[in-house]
Amino acid sequence: MKILYVEDELSKNISRIPKLFQKYMGKEIIRRLKELEEDESGYGATPDEIKDIVEETNLIEVEYRFPDALRKVVHDHEKYTLFIIDRNLTKGRYEHEEVRKIDSAYTDEKYEKFSKSNREGDYLLNYLILVHKADVEKKFFFLTAYSAKDELRDSENIENFILMDQFTEKNFIEKGKEEDFERLKGIVDNNEVINLIHENRDCLNILNKNIGEKAAKRFLHVLYRKDSDNPADIAGNLGNLRNILANISAEAGIRFNAPESCRRGDELITRNFFWWLTHDEATKEKIYKFDTNSLLQNFFYSVYQIGSDFGTPHEELSKDKPSGYQPTSDTVNSLIYALKDVISWFGKICSRYPKAAEK
Repeated sequence: MKILYVEDELSKNISRIPKLFQKYMGKEIIRRLKELEEDESGYGATPDEIKDIVEETNLIEVEYRFPDALRKVVHDHEKYTLFIIDRNLTKGRYEHEEVRKIDSAYTDEKYEKFSKSNREGDYLLNYLILVHKADVEKKFFFLTAYSAKDELRDSENIENFILMDQFTEKNFIEKGKEEDFERLKGIVDNNEVINLIHENRDCLNILNKNIGEKAAKRFLHVLYRKDSDNPADIAGNLGNLRNILANISAEAGIRFNAPESCRRGDELITRNFFWWLTHDEATKEKIYKFDTNSLLQNFFYSVYQIGSDFGTPHEELSKDKPSGYQPTSDTVNSLIYALKDVISWFGKICSRYPKAAEK
């Protein structure tokens, strides 16, 4: 999940970006943005230069043209937990036909209504509510030159959204009003999903890079629901943690060239792999390979066994859950920390033992 920030005059508003997103930007990114803002070459910073720097956060995506913003709203709206949109996007030049290629429903009538009236942002909001049926009240915010009261004049469609409790006047952020800016900054700083991603960025990046986006999303899903006491959530979380560990083991098995004893055809036998990592095959004596040790060994078996016993059943699980004491949200949290250590180890060994294609 990310923030989509759309501003058609990026070069004139560089200073606003680190003020608004400071929490998620390192000192280096802020320094480079400041250098662009203070550039004395006479050429000025280009929108693409600003966009490239900001997107290094991996949390904020930037667009300055209506067609590019529309493409993300049409095709990838579920990727974003916050939309911060300049309502007037006319400075980022575009042609009507360019928009029509993205959304064939953008007729001449809509072009007159939204583009000619400098209200492209309204169309993005309309699309999210009317086409995607998205709940936008707490996630979509307009950057405007005037107050909400002034902006709502001749905006019947948005007034209707407000009447239907789908939008509010507080979703308008007047650019020159410090109170509005601080309110938006508070929303950005306290977004639960973005904070989770930021706090766990190292683990999520390792999973995304070495296994894939699906595993990273699964881990984020667990983090978001880790404190739930609902038995179904607990079972789902434990099953997901086990699944992520199985993905890590499968990838590590490839990189370590695990022997046939660890495989059933092309499939890794996870338990056999754990045993091979921590034992000598010939003597059966304990021996730790690839920077493993007793700490990791215990974490491997804990996450795998508890996830197998109490996690949501899937194609690899056929056993009934054990009777007696049942796992709680504390169980989930303890295994999350265990898996974080495993992920950290996994990231290090991936850099040391590349896939054959990477060598």
